[in-house]
Amino acid sequence: MRRRPLSVLERVLMCVVAVVLTCASAAHKLTCSIMLTNPDGSEVGTLTRVTRYGCYSDLQALWGRRTLEDHLFPYVAGTYGGTPPDLGGGTVEYPTLTGLWVWLSALPVSTFPGFIVATALTFVPVVVVIVLCLQGIAGRRAWIFAATPPLAVYALYNWDLLPVMMTAIGLALVLVGPRRWRPSTRVVLAALAFGIGAAFKLYPAMFVLPLVLAVLLDRGPTPLAARVRTAGAAVLASIAAVAAANVPFMIVNFTGWASVFRFQAARVIDQSTMSIWWWGFLPWSNTSDPDRQHLMMLAATVSTAVGLVIVVVAGVIVGRRTGRMPWVQTSAAMLCVYMLCNKVDSLQYVLWLLPFFVVLRVRTGWIVGYLLADLATFVGWYRSLFYKSIGNVETTWADQALTVGVWGRAVLLALLAVTFLRARVVDGQRAQVDAAPAGQLDDAAPSELDRAPSAEFGVAPPADPPSVELDAASPGDAAPGDAPPAEPERVTLRDRSNRRAKYDVP
Repeated sequence: MRRRPLSVLERVLMCVVAVVLTCASAAHKLTCSIMLTNPDGSEVGTLTRVTRYGCYSDLQALWGRRTLEDHLFPYVAGTYGGTPPDLGGGTVEYPTLTGLWVWLSALPVSTFPGFIVATALTFVPVVVVIVLCLQGIAGRRAWIFAATPPLAVYALYNWDLLPVMMTAIGLALVLVGPRRWRPSTRVVLAALAFGIGAAFKLYPAMFVLPLVLAVLLDRGPTPLAARVRTAGAAVLASIAAVAAANVPFMIVNFTGWASVFRFQAARVIDQSTMSIWWWGFLPWSNTSDPDRQHLMMLAATVSTAVGLVIVVVAGVIVGRRTGRMPWVQTSAAMLCVYMLCNKVDSLQYVLWLLPFFVVLRVRTGWIVGYLLADLATFVGWYRSLFYKSIGNVETTWADQALTVGVWGRAVLLALLAVTFLRARVVDGQRAQVDAAPAGQLDDAAPSELDRAPSAEFGVAPPADPPSVELDAASPGDAAPGDAPPAEPERVTLRDRSNRRAKYDVP
């Protein structure tokens, strides 16, 4: 049964709810800018104030630590030095497009509250774009992004909504992009979107590989040479996006540009990273000793690389067996492995997962379970710090909640990597996009990659419906007494670009 398409009212309401939660996140972070006093009139310490309400955000940290009020253009005068080494000269510890977004958001303001408000305003169109893209793919499942706690808690925690937006755009371009565009064009544009996303945060670059493999492994009628050209163009598009965002800064001040990566590489694995490498090897890991830190970082790097290779190989095996590389599923599983094995699994990374919770058909229990584990981690982390800030060094319920949350997330990420690989892209908006080619049976099962079989690269078919010609002889041509044919009739579907695809029909 086809689901009813979303009404305009529900589409608008979903966008409004997402914007309201984004504003709620901004209001929550603004509480950290309010000075509080103790009963004796003394000011409440910053650590106590921030951890009591859990209103910390990286926006607050960077405003003071990176002197954003000076409005220095990022990277071009950047430095990295001192004891311990730290960034300077207007550089922030994120890729270039995020740094530019931070700088532009800070330009019209001179106070931290103003910076929060300005950033929230820039995020309004961002969340609307994300919601619209997810609506187009999955209909009402977009509520998973628009109306769940992560958006209210983490929208203004960092700038992670920016790569999430580019991820959603890339997914939408391939799965439900304009039908007047050739599938090859949509693949290249999606790779471009993932490349732009990598210039905000690195992780969307991973998604280019399974997308390209999907193009190469597709068993459709498209010639191999054309598929190779499309795959090459997609790779070049993603590289061009990354290069355009980075090469100018590399030329002007390579040291300032590279300082971001040096800073991130030097970050120690401690309790704040929420990493299995710290939590899994206590008390041995609770140290800044260079040798132990090196071993943990090496383990994180190697396990991440091995895990990503395993996931890609699994996706290729499925693709070779079915003729359709499950590139969305493989991308989601790669993200799970990256979050699990990397040296940092920050709280706000749950935002990265939300688009895949929307577009892949997984049971609600997986989604609720992960969101609860993440919420336990958030509450446990800040309440634990709050109790310590007021002198309580005993183990509390907050410490227990933090432990449960960290390990709950880790276990669920491992299980979700497998679950995502076995999932299907949702088909909730079939009626809206009308993706099925003419002549296709209404009850045909959706493919692993997309909701409807495609004429090219496993994406939505061209706008013009194919004509149908019968290759088999007509009944009138059969000689009297001839035995019925042993083989089923062959139906040739010919689209207007003269590409041919044959399907057996009973």
